Amino acid sequence: MKLVQLTKLYWPDNGGGIARVVESIAAGFSDWEQRIITCQKAPSIKKSEDEFGGVPVTRCRQYADVSSTPLSTEYLKETGKHTKDADVVICHHPYPMNDLAILFGATKGKKLIYWWHCDIEQYGWLAKVYAPLVRHSLKKADAIIASSEGNIVNSKLVAPFQDKCHVIPFAVSDEYFEEGAKYCEKKWGNNPDSEPDISGEWNENNSSEEMVSDRVMKEDNVHILFLGRMVWYKGCEYLLRAFSEMDNKNCTLTLVGGGPLEEELRSLSFELGIENRVEFTGMVSEEEKMERIKVCDFMVLPSISKAEAFALVQIECMAFGKPIINTNLPSGVPYVSLDGKTGITVEPENVDQLRDAMDKLVSDRELREVYGKAARKMVEECYVNEAFVRKHRELVDGL
Repeated sequence: MKLVQLTKLYWPDNGGGIARVVESIAAGFSDWEQRIITCQKAPSIKKSEDEFGGVPVTRCRQYADVSSTPLSTEYLKETGKHTKDADVVICHHPYPMNDLAILFGATKGKKLIYWWHCDIEQYGWLAKVYAPLVRHSLKKADAIIASSEGNIVNSKLVAPFQDKCHVIPFAVSDEYFEEGAKYCEKKWGNNPDSEPDISGEWNENNSSEEMVSDRVMKEDNVHILFLGRMVWYKGCEYLLRAFSEMDNKNCTLTLVGGGPLEEELRSLSFELGIENRVEFTGMVSEEEKMERIKVCDFMVLPSISKAEAFALVQIECMAFGKPIINTNLPSGVPYVSLDGKTGITVEPENVDQLRDAMDKLVSDRELREVYGKAARKMVEECYVNEAFVRKHRELVDGL
Protein backbone atom coordinates (compact mmCIF):
# COMPACT_ATOMS: atom_id res chain seq x y z
CA MET A 1 0.00 0.00 0.00
CA LYS A 2 1.18 3.53 -0.76
CA LEU A 3 0.50 6.71 1.21
CA VAL A 4 1.26 10.21 -0.11
CA GLN A 5 1.07 13.30 2.11
CA LEU A 6 0.80 16.79 0.63
CA THR A 7 1.90 19.71 2.82
CA LYS A 8 3.09 23.28 2.32
CA LEU A 9 6.40 23.10 4.21
CA TYR A 10 8.14 20.38 6.18
CA TRP A 11 11.05 19.58 8.46
CA PRO A 12 13.86 20.51 8.75
CA ASP A 13 13.20 23.75 6.85
CA ASN A 14 9.99 24.54 8.62
CA GLY A 15 8.42 22.97 11.67
CA GLY A 16 5.34 23.62 13.75
CA GLY A 17 2.20 21.66 14.46
CA ILE A 18 1.41 20.63 10.89
CA ALA A 19 4.91 19.29 10.28
CA ARG A 20 4.69 17.28 13.49
CA VAL A 21 1.37 15.77 12.40
CA VAL A 22 2.84 14.80 9.02
CA GLU A 23 5.86 13.26 10.75
CA SER A 24 3.72 11.31 13.25
CA ILE A 25 1.49 9.93 10.51
CA ALA A 26 4.54 8.88 8.49
CA ALA A 27 5.99 7.07 11.50
CA GLY A 28 2.66 5.33 12.12
CA PHE A 29 2.56 3.97 8.57
CA SER A 30 6.15 2.78 8.43
CA ASP A 31 4.99 -0.54 6.96
CA TRP A 32 3.62 1.28 3.88
CA GLU A 33 5.38 2.74 0.88
CA GLN A 34 5.30 6.50 1.43
CA ARG A 35 6.16 9.89 0.02
CA ILE A 36 5.83 13.43 1.31
CA ILE A 37 5.51 16.27 -1.23
CA THR A 38 6.27 19.78 -0.04
CA CYS A 39 7.81 23.09 -1.15
CA GLN A 40 11.22 24.58 -0.66
CA LYS A 41 11.42 27.34 1.95
CA ALA A 42 12.54 30.00 -0.56
CA PRO A 43 12.06 30.68 -4.29
CA SER A 44 15.81 30.56 -4.94
CA ILE A 45 16.13 26.88 -3.97
CA LYS A 46 15.73 24.27 -6.70
CA LYS A 47 13.75 21.05 -6.41
CA SER A 48 15.41 18.32 -4.37
CA GLU A 49 14.82 14.74 -3.24
CA ASP A 50 15.82 13.56 0.23
CA GLU A 51 14.60 11.54 3.18
CA PHE A 52 13.35 12.60 6.59
CA GLY A 53 12.72 9.96 9.22
CA GLY A 54 13.27 7.28 6.57
CA VAL A 55 10.46 8.65 4.35
CA PRO A 56 11.20 10.04 0.85
CA VAL A 57 10.51 13.77 0.59
CA THR A 58 10.10 15.68 -2.67
CA ARG A 59 10.77 19.39 -2.13
CA CYS A 60 9.45 21.41 -5.06
CA ARG A 61 10.76 24.76 -6.16
CA GLN A 62 8.45 27.67 -5.48
CA TYR A 63 8.28 30.57 -7.91
CA ALA A 64 6.72 33.14 -5.59
CA ASP A 65 5.41 33.52 -2.07
CA VAL A 66 2.07 35.27 -1.68
CA SER A 67 0.73 35.79 1.86
CA SER A 68 3.00 33.02 3.19
CA THR A 69 1.76 30.70 0.43
CA PRO A 70 4.46 29.17 -1.80
CA LEU A 71 3.24 29.06 -5.41
CA SER A 72 4.65 26.21 -7.46
CA THR A 73 3.61 24.65 -10.77
CA GLU A 74 6.28 22.04 -10.05
CA TYR A 75 4.34 21.07 -6.93
CA LEU A 76 1.28 20.29 -9.07
CA LYS A 77 3.39 18.28 -11.49
CA GLU A 78 5.07 16.22 -8.77
CA THR A 79 1.77 15.66 -6.98
CA GLY A 80 0.23 14.24 -10.15
CA LYS A 81 3.30 12.07 -10.74
CA HIS A 82 3.51 10.54 -7.26
CA THR A 83 -0.21 10.06 -6.59
CA LYS A 84 -0.75 7.95 -9.73
CA ASP A 85 -0.10 4.70 -7.90
CA ALA A 86 -1.11 5.88 -4.40
CA ASP A 87 -3.81 4.16 -2.39
CA VAL A 88 -4.35 6.98 0.11
CA VAL A 89 -3.59 10.71 -0.19
CA ILE A 90 -3.62 13.01 2.84
CA CYS A 91 -3.87 16.74 2.06
CA HIS A 92 -2.93 19.09 4.87
CA HIS A 93 -5.03 22.26 4.84
CA PRO A 94 -4.60 25.20 4.43
CA TYR A 95 -2.56 25.22 1.23
CA PRO A 96 -4.24 26.27 -2.05
CA MET A 97 -1.81 24.21 -4.17
CA ASN A 98 -3.30 21.07 -2.60
CA ASP A 99 -6.81 22.18 -3.53
CA LEU A 100 -5.68 22.89 -7.10
CA ALA A 101 -4.15 19.42 -7.26
CA ILE A 102 -7.49 17.93 -6.19
CA LEU A 103 -9.34 20.13 -8.72
CA PHE A 104 -7.03 18.95 -11.52
CA GLY A 105 -7.71 15.30 -10.65
CA ALA A 106 -4.49 14.28 -8.89
CA THR A 107 -6.46 12.38 -6.23
CA LYS A 108 -9.09 10.88 -8.52
CA GLY A 109 -9.61 7.19 -7.77
CA LYS A 110 -7.64 7.46 -4.50
CA LYS A 111 -8.91 7.54 -0.94
CA LEU A 112 -8.63 11.21 -0.06
CA ILE A 113 -8.24 12.40 3.55
CA TYR A 114 -8.42 16.15 4.13
CA TRP A 115 -6.63 17.18 7.35
CA TRP A 116 -8.30 20.41 8.52
CA HIS A 117 -5.64 22.16 10.61
CA CYS A 118 -7.22 25.60 10.87
CA ASP A 119 -9.93 27.82 9.46
CA ILE A 120 -9.43 30.55 6.86
CA GLU A 121 -12.40 32.84 7.54
CA GLN A 122 -10.23 35.34 9.39
CA TYR A 123 -8.23 36.17 6.23
CA GLY A 124 -10.90 38.46 4.74
CA TRP A 125 -11.12 38.72 0.97
CA LEU A 126 -8.42 36.08 0.47
CA ALA A 127 -10.62 33.60 2.31
CA LYS A 128 -13.57 34.44 0.06
CA VAL A 129 -11.49 33.79 -3.05
CA TYR A 130 -10.10 30.55 -1.63
CA ALA A 131 -13.35 29.20 -0.16
CA PRO A 132 -14.86 27.70 -3.38
CA LEU A 133 -11.70 25.65 -3.91
CA VAL A 134 -11.85 24.40 -0.34
CA ARG A 135 -15.54 23.45 -0.65
CA HIS A 136 -14.71 21.42 -3.75
CA SER A 137 -11.97 19.58 -1.87
CA LEU A 138 -14.23 18.90 1.11
CA LYS A 139 -16.86 17.44 -1.20
CA LYS A 140 -14.29 15.18 -2.85
CA ALA A 141 -12.76 14.02 0.44
CA ASP A 142 -13.59 10.54 1.70
CA ALA A 143 -12.82 11.70 5.23
CA ILE A 144 -12.04 14.97 7.00
CA ILE A 145 -9.89 15.09 10.14
CA ALA A 146 -9.81 17.90 12.70
CA SER A 147 -7.94 18.11 15.98
CA SER A 148 -11.05 18.97 18.02
CA GLU A 149 -14.81 19.24 17.80
CA GLY A 150 -14.48 23.02 18.05
CA ASN A 151 -12.68 23.22 14.72
CA ILE A 152 -15.59 21.43 13.05
CA VAL A 153 -18.68 23.06 14.55
CA ASN A 154 -17.23 26.59 14.42
CA SER A 155 -16.24 26.45 10.76
CA LYS A 156 -18.77 27.53 8.10
CA LEU A 157 -16.84 25.50 5.55
CA VAL A 158 -16.49 22.24 7.47
CA ALA A 159 -19.73 22.15 9.47
CA PRO A 160 -21.87 21.06 6.45
CA PHE A 161 -19.66 17.96 6.10
CA GLN A 162 -19.86 16.75 9.70
CA ASP A 163 -21.03 13.31 8.56
CA LYS A 164 -17.54 12.51 7.27
CA CYS A 165 -15.56 14.36 9.94
CA HIS A 166 -13.33 12.58 12.45
CA VAL A 167 -11.75 14.14 15.54
CA ILE A 168 -8.15 13.04 16.11
CA PRO A 169 -6.46 15.24 18.73
CA PHE A 170 -2.81 16.11 18.36
CA ALA A 171 -0.38 14.16 20.51
CA VAL A 172 2.77 15.05 22.37
CA SER A 173 5.91 13.50 21.01
CA ASP A 174 7.25 10.47 22.86
CA GLU A 175 10.19 12.62 23.98
CA TYR A 176 7.96 15.25 25.62
CA PHE A 177 5.74 12.58 27.15
CA GLU A 178 8.63 10.65 28.70
CA GLU A 179 10.58 13.72 29.85
CA GLY A 180 7.38 15.09 31.33
CA ALA A 181 6.79 11.85 33.21
CA LYS A 182 10.30 12.00 34.72
CA TYR A 183 9.84 15.63 35.67
CA CYS A 184 6.44 15.06 37.32
CA GLU A 185 7.75 12.05 39.23
CA LYS A 186 10.63 14.15 40.49
CA LYS A 187 8.32 17.03 41.36
CA TRP A 188 5.52 15.16 43.09
CA GLY A 189 6.57 11.56 43.62
CA ASN A 190 4.92 10.24 46.78
CA ASN A 191 4.84 13.71 48.31
CA PRO A 192 2.38 16.04 46.51
CA ASP A 193 3.80 19.06 48.35
CA SER A 194 7.40 18.52 47.26
CA GLU A 195 9.00 20.92 44.81
CA PRO A 196 11.35 19.87 41.98
CA ASP A 197 15.04 20.58 42.16
CA ILE A 198 15.18 22.42 38.85
CA SER A 199 18.72 23.66 39.36
CA GLY A 200 20.11 20.27 38.38
CA GLU A 201 18.14 20.35 35.15
CA TRP A 202 19.76 23.61 34.11
CA ASN A 203 23.25 22.68 35.23
CA GLU A 204 23.22 19.52 33.10
CA ASN A 205 23.44 21.75 30.05
CA ASN A 206 26.69 23.60 29.48
CA SER A 207 24.83 26.61 28.08
CA SER A 208 22.38 26.80 30.97
CA GLU A 209 23.84 30.06 32.28
CA GLU A 210 23.41 31.66 28.86
CA MET A 211 19.84 30.34 28.62
CA VAL A 212 18.63 32.28 31.63
CA SER A 213 20.26 35.53 30.59
CA ASP A 214 21.17 36.93 33.95
CA ARG A 215 17.98 35.31 35.08
CA VAL A 216 15.35 37.86 35.29
CA MET A 217 14.05 34.68 37.01
CA LYS A 218 14.88 34.75 40.72
CA GLU A 219 14.35 31.71 42.89
CA ASP A 220 11.40 33.18 44.81
CA ASN A 221 9.65 34.46 41.70
CA VAL A 222 6.80 32.76 39.88
CA HIS A 223 7.77 32.20 36.26
CA ILE A 224 5.21 32.74 33.49
CA LEU A 225 5.92 31.32 30.03
CA PHE A 226 4.74 32.07 26.49
CA LEU A 227 5.69 29.72 23.65
CA GLY A 228 5.04 30.56 20.00
CA ARG A 229 5.77 32.76 17.03
CA MET A 230 5.54 36.52 17.38
CA VAL A 231 2.67 37.00 14.93
CA TRP A 232 -0.57 38.97 15.12
CA TYR A 233 -2.95 36.19 16.10
CA LYS A 234 -0.87 35.08 19.11
CA GLY A 235 -2.02 38.14 21.09
CA CYS A 236 1.35 38.88 22.71
CA GLU A 237 0.55 42.59 22.95
CA TYR A 238 -2.37 41.78 25.25
CA LEU A 239 -0.14 39.50 27.30
CA LEU A 240 2.44 42.24 27.88
CA ARG A 241 -0.22 44.81 28.78
CA ALA A 242 -1.91 42.40 31.19
CA PHE A 243 1.44 41.52 32.77
CA SER A 244 2.25 45.20 33.29
CA GLU A 245 -1.05 45.72 35.16
CA MET A 246 -0.72 42.75 37.54
CA ASP A 247 -1.04 43.43 41.26
CA ASN A 248 1.53 40.76 42.06
CA LYS A 249 4.96 41.87 40.85
CA ASN A 250 6.75 38.84 42.27
CA CYS A 251 6.81 37.16 38.86
CA THR A 252 8.65 37.13 35.56
CA LEU A 253 7.53 36.57 31.98
CA THR A 254 9.54 34.71 29.36
CA LEU A 255 8.53 34.80 25.69
CA VAL A 256 10.09 31.94 23.73
CA GLY A 257 9.98 32.20 19.96
CA GLY A 258 10.76 34.60 17.13
CA GLY A 259 8.75 36.28 14.44
CA PRO A 260 7.99 39.54 12.62
CA LEU A 261 6.60 41.30 15.71
CA GLU A 262 9.47 40.52 18.05
CA GLU A 263 11.15 43.94 17.92
CA GLU A 264 7.81 45.71 18.24
CA LEU A 265 6.99 43.66 21.33
CA ARG A 266 10.41 44.32 22.85
CA SER A 267 9.78 48.05 22.40
CA LEU A 268 6.36 47.70 24.02
CA SER A 269 7.90 46.06 27.09
CA PHE A 270 10.11 49.18 27.52
CA GLU A 271 7.13 51.50 27.03
CA LEU A 272 5.25 49.60 29.74
CA GLY A 273 8.25 49.68 32.10
CA ILE A 274 8.45 45.91 32.49
CA GLU A 275 11.65 45.20 30.56
CA ASN A 276 13.47 44.11 33.74
CA ARG A 277 10.93 41.34 34.37
CA VAL A 278 10.44 40.21 30.76
CA GLU A 279 12.81 38.04 28.75
CA PHE A 280 12.69 37.48 24.98
CA THR A 281 14.68 34.39 24.01
CA GLY A 282 14.11 34.34 20.24
CA MET A 283 14.01 30.95 18.53
CA VAL A 284 15.38 28.10 20.65
CA SER A 285 16.16 24.41 20.22
CA GLU A 286 13.69 21.74 21.32
CA GLU A 287 16.07 20.90 24.17
CA GLU A 288 16.07 24.45 25.50
CA LYS A 289 12.32 24.71 24.96
CA MET A 290 11.81 21.74 27.27
CA GLU A 291 14.09 23.31 29.88
CA ARG A 292 12.06 26.51 29.71
CA ILE A 293 8.88 24.51 30.29
CA LYS A 294 10.43 22.78 33.29
CA VAL A 295 11.43 26.03 34.94
CA CYS A 296 8.09 27.83 34.44
CA ASP A 297 5.13 27.71 36.84
CA PHE A 298 2.44 28.07 34.18
CA MET A 299 2.02 28.84 30.50
CA VAL A 300 -0.11 31.57 28.88
CA LEU A 301 -1.59 31.28 25.39
CA PRO A 302 -3.21 34.71 24.71
CA SER A 303 -4.27 34.00 21.09
CA ILE A 304 -6.95 36.25 19.61
CA SER A 305 -8.04 34.48 16.41
CA LYS A 306 -9.22 31.01 15.42
CA ALA A 307 -6.16 30.95 13.19
CA GLU A 308 -4.96 29.33 16.43
CA ALA A 309 -6.72 26.01 15.92
CA PHE A 310 -5.27 23.83 18.69
CA ALA A 311 -1.85 25.03 19.90
CA LEU A 312 0.34 21.99 20.37
CA VAL A 313 2.36 23.90 22.97
CA GLN A 314 -0.58 23.51 25.35
CA ILE A 315 -0.21 19.74 25.58
CA GLU A 316 3.58 19.97 25.55
CA CYS A 317 3.41 22.07 28.72
CA MET A 318 0.62 19.94 30.19
CA ALA A 319 2.88 16.89 29.76
CA PHE A 320 5.15 18.54 32.37
CA GLY A 321 2.23 19.19 34.72
CA LYS A 322 1.99 22.90 33.94
CA PRO A 323 -1.33 24.79 34.19
CA ILE A 324 -2.48 26.74 31.13
CA ILE A 325 -4.17 30.10 30.70
CA ASN A 326 -5.79 30.12 27.25
CA THR A 327 -8.51 32.06 25.42
CA ASN A 328 -12.10 31.21 24.59
CA LEU A 329 -11.66 31.00 20.83
CA PRO A 330 -14.18 29.39 18.44
CA SER A 331 -11.58 26.72 17.67
CA GLY A 332 -10.00 23.76 19.41
CA VAL A 333 -7.96 25.88 21.85
CA PRO A 334 -10.38 25.87 24.85
CA TYR A 335 -11.10 22.16 24.25
CA VAL A 336 -7.46 21.28 24.96
CA SER A 337 -6.87 22.85 28.37
CA LEU A 338 -10.19 23.04 30.20
CA ASP A 339 -11.31 26.04 32.23
CA GLY A 340 -11.38 25.26 35.93
CA LYS A 341 -9.80 21.83 35.45
CA THR A 342 -6.33 22.20 33.92
CA GLY A 343 -6.15 25.98 33.92
CA ILE A 344 -8.12 29.16 33.27
CA THR A 345 -9.83 30.29 30.06
CA VAL A 346 -10.36 34.02 29.41
CA GLU A 347 -11.97 35.98 26.59
CA PRO A 348 -9.66 36.96 23.70
CA GLU A 349 -8.26 40.52 23.78
CA ASN A 350 -9.53 41.00 27.34
CA VAL A 351 -6.58 42.48 29.23
CA ASP A 352 -8.46 42.65 32.54
CA GLN A 353 -9.44 38.97 32.53
CA LEU A 354 -5.94 37.92 31.48
CA ARG A 355 -4.37 40.05 34.23
CA ASP A 356 -6.71 38.61 36.87
CA ALA A 357 -6.07 35.03 35.73
CA MET A 358 -2.30 35.50 35.96
CA ASP A 359 -2.61 37.18 39.37
CA LYS A 360 -4.71 34.25 40.56
CA LEU A 361 -2.20 31.59 39.53
CA VAL A 362 0.79 33.58 40.73
CA SER A 363 -0.69 33.98 44.20
CA ASP A 364 -2.16 30.48 44.59
CA ARG A 365 0.50 27.77 44.56
CA GLU A 366 -1.96 25.09 45.66
CA LEU A 367 -4.24 25.84 42.71
CA ARG A 368 -1.28 25.57 40.34
CA GLU A 369 -0.55 22.12 41.77
CA VAL A 370 -4.18 20.98 41.34
CA TYR A 371 -4.37 22.22 37.75
CA GLY A 372 -0.90 20.85 36.95
CA LYS A 373 -1.70 17.32 38.11
CA ALA A 374 -4.98 17.35 36.17
CA ALA A 375 -3.09 18.59 33.09
CA ARG A 376 -0.59 15.71 33.21
CA LYS A 377 -3.41 13.20 33.70
CA MET A 378 -5.30 14.60 30.70
CA VAL A 379 -2.23 14.20 28.49
CA GLU A 380 -1.88 10.58 29.60
CA GLU A 381 -5.54 9.90 28.80
CA CYS A 382 -6.08 11.92 25.62
CA TYR A 383 -2.89 13.11 23.94
CA VAL A 384 -0.47 10.19 23.57
CA ASN A 385 1.15 9.40 20.25
CA GLU A 386 0.02 5.76 20.31
CA ALA A 387 -3.65 6.81 20.28
CA PHE A 388 -2.98 9.38 17.52
CA VAL A 389 -1.45 6.74 15.25
CA ARG A 390 -4.06 4.10 16.10
CA LYS A 391 -6.94 6.42 15.17
CA HIS A 392 -5.34 7.21 11.80
CA ARG A 393 -4.80 3.51 11.11
CA GLU A 394 -8.41 2.71 12.03
CA LEU A 395 -9.70 5.47 9.77
CA VAL A 396 -7.59 4.35 6.82
CA ASP A 397 -8.57 0.71 7.37
CA GLY A 398 -12.21 1.76 7.38
CA LEU A 399 -11.79 3.57 4.06
